[in-house]
Amino acid sequence: MEEPVGAGEGDGPRAASLVRVLAVDDESGFAETAARRLETRDDRTEVVPVEGAEAALEALSSAPFDCVVSGYELPEADGVELLEAVRDRHGDVPFVLFTGSGSEGVASDAISAGVDEYVRRDEPDDQYARLAAAVEGVVSQARGDRRLAAHLERTSDAFCQVDSEWRLTYLNDRAVRMIDLDADELLGERIWDLFPETTDTDGEAALREAAETGEPVRFEEHVDRLGADLVVNAHPTPDGLALYSRDVTEKRERERELRELSERLQLAVEGADVGVWDWNVRTGEVRFDDRWAAMLGHDTDEIDFDLSTWEERVHPDDIGDAWDAIEAHFAGETDLYQCDFRMRTKAGDWKWIRDRGRVVERTDDGEPLRAVGIHIDVTEEKERERELERYRRIVDELPESVCIYDADGRIALANDHTADVLAADPEALVGRESRLVDRIRAAGDGDEYEALVDGERDSLTGTVEVELPREPEAIVDYGLTRLVIDGEFDGVLGISRDVTDDRRRQRRLERTTARLEALFERSPDMIDIHDEAGEIVDANRAMTREIGYDREELVGMDVWEVDAELDPDEGVRLWNGLEMDETVRLETTFARADGSTFPAEVHVRRIDVQGEDRFLASSRDISERKAYERRIERENERLDEFASIVSHDLRNPLNVLSGYLRLARETGTDSYFDRCERALDEMERLIEDVLALAKQGEAVGSFERVNLGELAAGYSDDAFGSANGEDPFGGDAGDTADGEAEADSSEVEVDADGEILADPGRVRQLLGNLFRNAVEHGGDRVFVGDLPDGFYVEDDGPGVDPDEREKVFESGYTTSETGTGFGLSIVQRIAEAHGWDVAVTEGERGGARFEFTGVDRPDPSPQESAAPGEAVEPQD
Repeated sequence: MEEPVGAGEGDGPRAASLVRVLAVDDESGFAETAARRLETRDDRTEVVPVEGAEAALEALSSAPFDCVVSGYELPEADGVELLEAVRDRHGDVPFVLFTGSGSEGVASDAISAGVDEYVRRDEPDDQYARLAAAVEGVVSQARGDRRLAAHLERTSDAFCQVDSEWRLTYLNDRAVRMIDLDADELLGERIWDLFPETTDTDGEAALREAAETGEPVRFEEHVDRLGADLVVNAHPTPDGLALYSRDVTEKRERERELRELSERLQLAVEGADVGVWDWNVRTGEVRFDDRWAAMLGHDTDEIDFDLSTWEERVHPDDIGDAWDAIEAHFAGETDLYQCDFRMRTKAGDWKWIRDRGRVVERTDDGEPLRAVGIHIDVTEEKERERELERYRRIVDELPESVCIYDADGRIALANDHTADVLAADPEALVGRESRLVDRIRAAGDGDEYEALVDGERDSLTGTVEVELPREPEAIVDYGLTRLVIDGEFDGVLGISRDVTDDRRRQRRLERTTARLEALFERSPDMIDIHDEAGEIVDANRAMTREIGYDREELVGMDVWEVDAELDPDEGVRLWNGLEMDETVRLETTFARADGSTFPAEVHVRRIDVQGEDRFLASSRDISERKAYERRIERENERLDEFASIVSHDLRNPLNVLSGYLRLARETGTDSYFDRCERALDEMERLIEDVLALAKQGEAVGSFERVNLGELAAGYSDDAFGSANGEDPFGGDAGDTADGEAEADSSEVEVDADGEILADPGRVRQLLGNLFRNAVEHGGDRVFVGDLPDGFYVEDDGPGVDPDEREKVFESGYTTSETGTGFGLSIVQRIAEAHGWDVAVTEGERGGARFEFTGVDRPDPSPQESAAPGEAVEPQD
């Protein structure tokens, strides 16, 4: 079958641009209207209308067409059946289904059958405009496919396509020759199995990087198996990688070319895969050589030397085209007879054969007498055409611009991405001067593009700034490769990519990095960076200032040398368990260079620093916060205790008060009101003790010199007046059942003459509570004396059971009917507020003895001159 007129060569510019359309009419009679509309729209379009499927197939057999436009409801068959017949007999002629009665089912059948475009006749105003656009599109694509396939098959670079599993899915002839294996042996093989010596090399790493990142790579690799140094350009595609390889070893290239030339000459001499026929046109006898017969699986003794031997084996759908070509040549319309058709082999399958011949003898009247010719098996070529169609789609889907330029730098071929970048149709770009080539020529000292064209260099790479429609100052990376066909320059293959956004991101990253470095140094938080093993690789000023090491000392130290609580193994497990950019918070203790420690809050984040895992730790001293938390915790404990006591212990006097008030109302007896008053006094005393308990827990802020002996002796006359309702420490002690009797018989003996550092008011409160405790528990005398590191208060009462000594300081604990249970708890709080320890033991007289230790005394220094009551600092 001949190629469409639009794809022909040698007929001049007009013939090359003419588009011949076969319009197959259906019952609607659209063909004549379509012909008129399409030809009026573009004078380069010639429309031949026919009626019905049979007429269409006959027309296709008699003349070439660039496109078939068919309705659906045809006289002999529908449009889809015609499409299937066209595909079977005439290959990939562009086919447009133009129907007004289509449906989703029709569209689906048409697509499955390989229709190129599907246009519905539903809107009269624009249906022919859409039809014209569809015809123009499919014709342009078909012509572009043939040109692209020709260029790629003629390119001097070896090209192959690998899928995501690294299996070869396509190789051009150059790649097959370079690898020196049959294509059938290569397809489906993993490149690592074909070239095991390339594993674990820089080349393998580069290819895997391209597959993972989706970015093209270029590298040079020596391949022992090929005995050559290759420059490889790898371009990611949706299915895998497209690989362009060029042998840059000139000596080996020449040897290989000579060897291939010798092999081709030898094959030509032997007539490899070429069968010869000699036809006596007048008698019908045809002589077939051995290779002609072997091509179809026969020996010559198995076939008849007759024209029918050929005619019977040609595919029924192709025989008409073959005879048309023969008759045209016999009539002198062509210098050479040529036709491609399918022939049946001995095994029953079909081979594509290219038949070429010429009349070598005619009669005086011009009638042919003898013709000779050859058969060439082009089955693989036909299969490659289908593969090249797939490759064309791959090239168009590449994210890079791919162009072929002529010697003057004009565009000869461009992929879809180039057209998108330049905001133009691919066909419209052909013949246009390339802005990229212009900028390359202007950027260098000499004309580097001309040097490439002249063969002074094989390739050219670099980066230039180019004005593009969507980006006036685009930054473009490019790679140019000189194409050589049969030793002659055949253009320049250019692959380029707009990297403007990448460069802008890089500049933004550099600015961000500079800002981050400034923040790193100026941050008030301590920041260090360490590796996976825990070794510190950097630290900021705040870190060195707080820890006390110089940066040179910190760098190289292990994290656990700074973090006093961190176990090395646990630390490594902790941060290596983090995902990238994941952060973990922890509280720990840092150790300074001088040995001191402080609590710290640390946030550890896993980061990537130039491709290496690092861990950024941001820390701050939380000493004040911890102290505040402890203070809040103590306050909360006191509040909880206060609430518990008030809710529990006030309930009893309230119940008593409520009961006596009810009795007073019912009986009118005044004595019940006296009992109500005593219940109120008990409640008041309880509240005062609770408030004192809450207050005494606060730490002492200012210490004064206190003479313990003088303070205790002040009670010699009325030490226990509180039993009668008069509190010598500034408040009402409340009543007890036998307060008067207890006060009359109680006295204080003092055996203390030294000074202590304390809060005088709280010490008075402490003594008062201890004296009251003695009275409430039947003591007659109280003794106050010095201890080596403190003092004691002892009574002669019944004492405290050893099993109860741990409980006496608990709030609300009492063994007295008149006590509130807060007195000794207040004593303990006052001692703790001073930093003293308090313990209860058995006294020398059998009573309770309260010992206070850890008490500071004034330093016998110039401070001795300080007056009593003057604030001084306690000694450590």
